[in-house]
Amino acid sequence: LPLGAALAQPAAAPAAAAQANAVVASGPAGTVTAAQLETAVTELVPERDREKFWATPAAVTRFARSLYVQHALAAQARQAKLDQTPEGVALVALKQEQALMELSLRRAVGDVLPNDAALKQYARSEYQAKPERYTRPEEVRVRHILLAVAKDGSDDEAVKARAEALRAQVQQGADFAKLASENSSDQSNAARGGDLGFFARGKMAKAFDDAAFGLAKPGDVSALVRTQFGYHIIQLEDRKAATLMPFDEAYPLIREEVRTAVTARERGRVWEAEDEKAQVQEPALQAVAGRHVTVLPLSGKKP
Repeated sequence: LPLGAALAQPAAAPAAAAQANAVVASGPAGTVTAAQLETAVTELVPERDREKFWATPAAVTRFARSLYVQHALAAQARQAKLDQTPEGVALVALKQEQALMELSLRRAVGDVLPNDAALKQYARSEYQAKPERYTRPEEVRVRHILLAVAKDGSDDEAVKARAEALRAQVQQGADFAKLASENSSDQSNAARGGDLGFFARGKMAKAFDDAAFGLAKPGDVSALVRTQFGYHIIQLEDRKAATLMPFDEAYPLIREEVRTAVTARERGRVWEAEDEKAQVQEPALQAVAGRHVTVLPLSGKKP
């Protein structure tokens, strides 16, 4: 290494320690450090949601404040010696044992999880063997005009006739987007000329899906489509063929599947191995349960 880089290396550890000890929240009860915040987030926020969490300042702020409140209330409990009462001793011991149990299960899982190289090799073979699992489905982009029908269907014929008239205007060259903005009952997209954007099969009502995916080329217009919402006129804007996603995009999905499966299997195996050793003392167990059950007299009879 260059001399400058070598001389700079020892400062890395103190810098990391300083970052971990940085105060992110404070008050009369003390401080919450960056390390405490990161540990709590790792434990309480699902992995799939963490990036979004860290990118949301309001959420991070609320979380830091909640850790301070927890810190303050715990300090009050210690000051009042609540942790030394019979209830406190039992609850603290229970929470500690649960934490140690979790650490034991995590260690067992860590011992059997495949390393990155093995996982990537497996993922590539899975990707090649089952490409249909990692294929983005065909999508279409359409505009539509919706004319709503009364719930009791009393105006069905009148609405249908109006829809046929609008469709005839489209067939004669009228601007579909303009007609949608002026006539569509679907206010969520009328301002965009009825544009629904891209969607795959199964996202819309079946009759709508069938009509939309049945259109051959951009500009094609469907026959009237009746759904529970009313009558639709659909115009195809664009189509995307089904495509196999790149391996680099599929890999995180496969990795998560493997980790989830291995974690569930190993945690279950370790738990069951210990569960088989448990010997329940039924008389003592029933006696404890009996102390917490209120026996009510039978209806119509005196106790």
